[in-house]
Amino acid sequence: MKNVLLAILAIAILGYLGWHWFAPAPKPPPPVARPQAQRTPPKPATAARPTPAKVQVAKPTPARSVATRQPRLAPEGTYFLLRRVSLNIDSGVVGFAPGTKVTMIQQGDPLSTVSDGQYQFGVVSSQLTNDLNIAEDVAKSDYANQAQIAAGIGQSVRWYEQQQRDAIAAEEKEKAEKKKGQKTPAHKSPSPAPR
Repeated sequence: MKNVLLAILAIAILGYLGWHWFAPAPKPPPPVARPQAQRTPPKPATAARPTPAKVQVAKPTPARSVATRQPRLAPEGTYFLLRRVSLNIDSGVVGFAPGTKVTMIQQGDPLSTVSDGQYQFGVVSSQLTNDLNIAEDVAKSDYANQAQIAAGIGQSVRWYEQQQRDAIAAEEKEKAEKKKGQKTPAHKSPSPAPR
């Protein structure tokens, strides 16, 4: 039973490592350019007129939260996926991560047709956004989740490999002890002299 479980675990790990070897690594989302604040040109100097000193009161800076951010919209026709989408093709399955940029081909009520530049596929319209802030947040969150999953799997693989090394070492030690036990000559019991 133990060997069967180890064999299944070994096959699963080898399958994962094979997939990990051939699958592209998740890429961090590209930084989205923030709009720059426009500066007002300096006012020309006027004739020096004595002005009374003004007392400036410091105003608290409002905390920036997700709810108060102004939406930054993508150009018309450009949208981003809010959830992971998979597409079945002849050679397998193609996955699109949250935050993937897509172009609207045909907008529909329940389902819209979009393209990532290579594939056209249908997506539920509510799973698309044209807000760059939301797309950036979704992509970062997905990247962090994928990195955490990869770290957990890597830790499991390292634990399994250590278990395998320990089992092999114990088996080799046991074999060495058996060999050592066989090499020592057995004491002959006295037998009667031949007549």
